Amino acid sequence: MNQRENFFAMIEGKKPEFIPNIMELYKICVGGADCADQPTMGGIDVFGVNWILTKEGEMPEPNKFLFDDIADWKEYVSFPDVNTLGIEQAAKMELEGVNRDEVIINVYSPTGLFERLAAFMGFENTLCSLVEDPDSCREFFEAFADYKIACMNRFIDAYQPEVITYLDDLATANGLFMSPKVYREVIKPAHQRIIEAVTSRGVIFCQHTCGKCEKIIEDYVEMGAKIWSSAQISNDLEGIQEKYKGRLIIEGGWDSSGPASYIGASTEAVIDEAIRCAKQYGKYGNFILFPTLLNENGNSLFVGDSRIGPMLEAWHGVEKL
Repeated sequence: MNQRENFFAMIEGKKPEFIPNIMELYKICVGGADCADQPTMGGIDVFGVNWILTKEGEMPEPNKFLFDDIADWKEYVSFPDVNTLGIEQAAKMELEGVNRDEVIINVYSPTGLFERLAAFMGFENTLCSLVEDPDSCREFFEAFADYKIACMNRFIDAYQPEVITYLDDLATANGLFMSPKVYREVIKPAHQRIIEAVTSRGVIFCQHTCGKCEKIIEDYVEMGAKIWSSAQISNDLEGIQEKYKGRLIIEGGWDSSGPASYIGASTEAVIDEAIRCAKQYGKYGNFILFPTLLNENGNSLFVGDSRIGPMLEAWHGVEKL
């Protein structure tokens, strides 16, 4: 099996021949998101939020909010016309020379419902708003879901992807930012519509949520997500793998807070962590390795890293099932 065939065996609940990793499995496409959501190299996005680029990633400019009161959101948020974003041109550039018979096209859609509200008004205001004014929050989430759905339909038309990865970090290393009840009552209805819009077009939905979010994994599966990324070890990953085998693929497994993720981590530490992931999670047949590897220039998956080659060589020695 090649990467593509092996992946679809996993999606169909069959036993794969080998454990895939995101570096060889996917052609990850971010150009559409640059246009519609969040510029990957920093700068002002289509909503007027200024993103600051650091070696650890991007963040909205600190203490610079569009509004403080969620009830006022309509006065400050203007949704762009998706016809003017340049998504088609981005797709043409990113797909040039890609062998679609070998790899999976995975289009990223960052800055999901919760993250977008936090980008507009900060985490503290957002978390208070979820409790103090859930009606206004629901109204915002539904409106923003409409925009995300319009963008994702454009992504599907332009890229014809097998997977769309929707990124919305709803948790810390210790637990959810909000209670499961608040998630289900305030965010989930709009989230459900996004998932249905993607899956109704025959595209696999991957839910990216970092942190300890295991209390709502059942919700993700119920709504139609087939992949959970980047599943971190603060969750009971093996228990989740066993419970949802044939229904959900775990993409992650890397100890993103441990020594292998330190900027100065040795090649040996990186290799050891990859082998641990293969042995601990690969045996279940529903696992994709997603390493969290950083260097002084940023995320190694996007900026390159001399440690990746030796890690992949070692990975190929243990990936077979």
